Amino acid sequence: MKNVVNITQRVSLSIIVWLATVSGTLAQTIIKGKITDPKGNAIEGVSVGVSETFAGASTESDGSYSFHFNQKGTFKLYAKMVGLDAQNQIITVSDSTKIVEVSFKMKESNVLLNDVVVSTRKVDFLGKKALMELHPMELRAMGGTNADIANGFRNTPGVQTVNESTGLFVRGGTNDETKVYIDGINANNFFYTGSPEVSQRGRFNPELFSGNYFSTGGFSALFGQALSSVLMLETNTIANRSTISGNISSIGSSLEYNKVLKPEKLSVGATINYSNLSPYYGIVKQNRNFNDGPEFADFIFHAKYKFKDGNILKILGTLGTNKTGFGDARFNKNLQYNLKSDNAFASVAYAGAIGKTFINVGVGASFMNNVSSLDSLQWDGAARTWNGARKQNGFQLNNRIVLRWLLDNSMDIYLGAEHTYNHNTNRSFLSDALKKSYEYSENYEAIFTESNFSITQKLSARAGVRAETSSLTEEIKVSPRLSVFYTFAPKNKLTLSFGQFYQQANSDYLWINKKLKFQQADHYIIGYQKETPTTIFRAEAYRKNYANLVQTLTDTTSTGKGYAQGFELFWKDNGRIKNIDYWVSYSFLDTKRQYLNYPREVQPTFAAAHTFVLVTNYFVPKVPLNIGFTYSYASGRPYYNPTKPASGFLTDFTPAYHNTGMTIAYLSNFLKAKSVLAFTVSNLLGNEQVFSYRYASDNTREAITPLARRFFYLGLFLNWGVDKRSKTINDLLN
Repeated sequence: MKNVVNITQRVSLSIIVWLATVSGTLAQTIIKGKITDPKGNAIEGVSVGVSETFAGASTESDGSYSFHFNQKGTFKLYAKMVGLDAQNQIITVSDSTKIVEVSFKMKESNVLLNDVVVSTRKVDFLGKKALMELHPMELRAMGGTNADIANGFRNTPGVQTVNESTGLFVRGGTNDETKVYIDGINANNFFYTGSPEVSQRGRFNPELFSGNYFSTGGFSALFGQALSSVLMLETNTIANRSTISGNISSIGSSLEYNKVLKPEKLSVGATINYSNLSPYYGIVKQNRNFNDGPEFADFIFHAKYKFKDGNILKILGTLGTNKTGFGDARFNKNLQYNLKSDNAFASVAYAGAIGKTFINVGVGASFMNNVSSLDSLQWDGAARTWNGARKQNGFQLNNRIVLRWLLDNSMDIYLGAEHTYNHNTNRSFLSDALKKSYEYSENYEAIFTESNFSITQKLSARAGVRAETSSLTEEIKVSPRLSVFYTFAPKNKLTLSFGQFYQQANSDYLWINKKLKFQQADHYIIGYQKETPTTIFRAEAYRKNYANLVQTLTDTTSTGKGYAQGFELFWKDNGRIKNIDYWVSYSFLDTKRQYLNYPREVQPTFAAAHTFVLVTNYFVPKVPLNIGFTYSYASGRPYYNPTKPASGFLTDFTPAYHNTGMTIAYLSNFLKAKSVLAFTVSNLLGNEQVFSYRYASDNTREAITPLARRFFYLGLFLNWGVDKRSKTINDLLN
């Protein structure tokens, strides 16, 4: 069960998305069809698009394609692939046109089969094709995840169930080995800062994004400074209609306003969120005595503008603050913890074309200011011994440009550059007389290139290289990346991937040693996928070799090492059973590492050998009612037992983890508004969950557990302007 702070914030946001602004695609025309050969066999990887625009797609394994188009008039629709004769067809799109359906039969041409072709699939600057994707509706309906994007991806293959730490732990990697990108810009402070042993939710509302893509390894050369994985988020396009939404719940409220200033051209929006868990904690007792909050307040602003040529400019800004304070009785000593955190993030992204060159340019800035203190009190509270406080400030400025060219309709090539400026300070006040201050600045630069191409109709590849350096390490690292895709039968694809990945050490250690080397991970992956219109089956096996990890046994050095290997199975059924969607995921992980204060290579405390997840969603259209269940299991994880000799380091394991989450949402009308009444409960069966243990000086121990056994939530969400219920029904039925 997620901690109550994490859960209630995600729950507060989870049903807001039911009433989020209708996506601009609802007003657009859908262009779809199928590509076959003269015998009727489906052809995968054919580029289909509208000439002189950026709209298009590539055919799937069954030969089908589909994309949205928002312009009116007469256009030329093309279908082309090296080795096949290109075809064109004139289409007409009017205000009343909802669907244009065009199919092609393509014959082989005289071009040699080993010529090269790219599957364009729109202007894919994020390299997201074939990645794990969770649609907004899946995040909304998933039981127990409460619509938090990162928490939703915790239920996908390769991600560990680590509920006492913030972030995503992927394939034997730590949480800081996963990086988040918003419209191609690194979101450095994606998660809230919170109290110890409590996992925190993401700062960004899920309704801001139309695309959520996740790579667990072997990802594109367009992304760096991530040893394990990247989470790629795309903000929504221009709003279709002006709307106002609001909610009131057991933990807070929110208000959202979206305004269309110029139809299909310019829209702006703003959201205010406020949550305070003190009233709820007053009713449902926690295992910590909260005397301040937890309290959260956020303001979000976004604007989108589409130029005449179809290029689009997106602006996103967030400003937030949160605080908490609690007493924690441990071993007859009462500890008082206080936190005050301020944060901000802003990004500007432009995507489009200059002549025949596609361009994506972005700049983003993030700021955080965290002040925390830990006081040690005598048990009776009469005397107070002040232990210390910590103040952290961080600023990051990220600039990025990516260019893409189509070369003779046979391949594409990306060329890009990235610069990031980081400035961090850390001040620790151990007493009035004893203070420590650390500070550093860093300039990170990278250049990269990558190409997608097909060798034959069944064999394609993505090859790239990235070179990066830091003003701190003064190293220059070159990272080759290669993925090969082989479609050996209809709907069956085999993937082989290799890549080298580098990442700067965490700021906690750079304050001590600014010359730490880039940490390194080499990925080797083999995967198989079979996809039909209603099902997906995936199986992957991998090996990661780690080098230059941070080690702190004596001095802070770059001498750590390790490995991670395992396999994953994923089955998703969407629609074969009426009104029911579900998926099943299993992950096996074998990993050991020698890093930080580990005296030898051992299984780290965040790694479980076995992880299993079952996600189900049932929709009752006649009511209408949606019920989501999620069950997750993880085998025990190692924990430190000081009573063991050095040879027994991290050889004790926690009990297995079980969690069942449920979300129920009822669609109705209230106060002349379209409404959703939502109820959520986490850890429905009340399983005891032990994350680890802490030991006292006399070797007595206490279990580290969630703040409460269960969490219950009830909220009412209202929308004026657009009936989101019909969209919800359609999303759930499709």
